[in-house]
Amino acid sequence: MSNFNIVWICSDQQRWDTLRCLGFKGTQTPNIDRLAARGTAFARAYCQSPICTPSRTSFLTGLYPIAHQVHQNGAGTFPSHLVLLP
Repeated sequence: MSNFNIVWICSDQQRWDTLRCLGFKGTQTPNIDRLAARGTAFARAYCQSPICTPSRTSFLTGLYPIAHQVHQNGAGTFPSHLVLLP
C-alpha cells in the first residue's frame, strides 16, 4: 500500500456556500477551485463543535469533544494524553 500525501487546509469562518467550486457564483475563488478540481472536495462534512479549538481537536484526534475534553478556545496547553494524527 502506498502512502498518501494529504494537505489539510483549514480556513477560519469559511462557509461552504461561499466557494465557487461548491456552486456559489457570487465570488471568485480560483485557487481553492483549482485545489478542489485536482484533489478531493467534500460536499458533505460535519463540524463537531462551532468553536475553533474543540473542532480542530476533534479533527486531529478523531474524538468527540466530550471525549477529548477540549471545550473552548485558549484553554491553555493541549492535553498531553491525546494522540494526534501522525
